[in-house]
Amino acid sequence: MGNGYDEVNQKIDYLIQNLSKLKEELNNNKDNVKKLYEIADKIESLQAELIAIKGFVMAQIYLNSEYSDE
Repeated sequence: MGNGYDEVNQKIDYLIQNLSKLKEELNNNKDNVKKLYEIADKIESLQAELIAIKGFVMAQIYLNSEYSDE
């Protein structure tokens, strides 16, 4: 892979590892409901960003396949 794709893959792998650690930490700290709601809101924002990024990637795949036929 070129054009920074390796770096993007590494960042995604790093993010997945950190999310796994976060899940473990949350399992150990279930006490503060207010904080859990704040975390849930942030996760919802993260989810929206990930969906937007996935949409961009899928659009690029589509565009690349459209132009590669020419």
